[in-house]
Amino acid sequence: MKGSIRSITLLVTSLSLPTLAQAACDYYPNFRNAATFPSTITVPASLPVGGLIAKVSLSRPYPSGESRCSPSFPFQVTGRYAASDQVDLGPRLTGYRTNVPGVAVLIRQRSPEFHLFNSVNLHSYSGTETGLPWVIMHTMVEMEAHFYKIGNISAGTVPSGNLRQHFWQGRLIKTIALDNAVQFVVQSPTCDLAAGDVNRTINLDKIQLSNFTGNSAGKYNFEISATCSNASSVTFRFSGTPHSGDNYRFANTGTAPGVGLWLYSRIGGVESTIRANGTDSARTVPTSANRAVLPLGAAYWKVGTPGKGTLISTATVNITYN
Repeated sequence: MKGSIRSITLLVTSLSLPTLAQAACDYYPNFRNAATFPSTITVPASLPVGGLIAKVSLSRPYPSGESRCSPSFPFQVTGRYAASDQVDLGPRLTGYRTNVPGVAVLIRQRSPEFHLFNSVNLHSYSGTETGLPWVIMHTMVEMEAHFYKIGNISAGTVPSGNLRQHFWQGRLIKTIALDNAVQFVVQSPTCDLAAGDVNRTINLDKIQLSNFTGNSAGKYNFEISATCSNASSVTFRFSGTPHSGDNYRFANTGTAPGVGLWLYSRIGGVESTIRANGTDSARTVPTSANRAVLPLGAAYWKVGTPGKGTLISTATVNITYN
């Protein structure tokens, strides 16, 4: 018996579906904490570099609660500033240069587990949290915004808006913002010579010609001062007519021949000639309690053969300040 064998080929295709491990958290907070400063802040010219201009607490409620998250979830921070804008403002304090020259902003916060504040990054970065399931605490007990002086300040305005936004898996969980624009104004310093020094006569003691055992005689110490507001230092600059016999000394319009005026400063107890020819005629002193005091001295100076008569000499002082 003749028969046939039929062959049936079955093509079996196996479709393998990969398992997508979707990261997730059981709590996605969405806190917004904002700083509200005065709309205009006047910065004293006397404030040193590194000085605190102003600070405020951020608005409440502060972040609280905890999140339990599966391994490997992405995060992203969007900040107003660049990492290159970072400036060191002290231990554990990192701020950022703002668009206003000389002004930096700092956000700092403290959790209940720590006594010290830590700075908050205000530049953009991203990454992936990996490892064992995460338990993340959000609770903060203090949050502050600071402005610092980091150089010479030019007037300008830091605009309002977000300083930092933090995302998990594309979901916004925290925002730190500046609620209002802040204009910075530099307070101009002012200084004036003390009233008694505007037109002052110094009377040297009468001396005998025999007192000239050296080049000088009849030293007389005194001070001049300036009254200031918001100034850190004052420069006193002297001018006058040099003596023909010694251009470091001031000319004598009196009757005594061979004698000029020696004018000198006494800063730190060191006698230093204030030259009448203008080559070394300025002295700078710091202000203290809104006053700058320059210790001075005056004396007769031998510029030839001294003779009997009078010494009359004039020196003019002008001031500049910072």
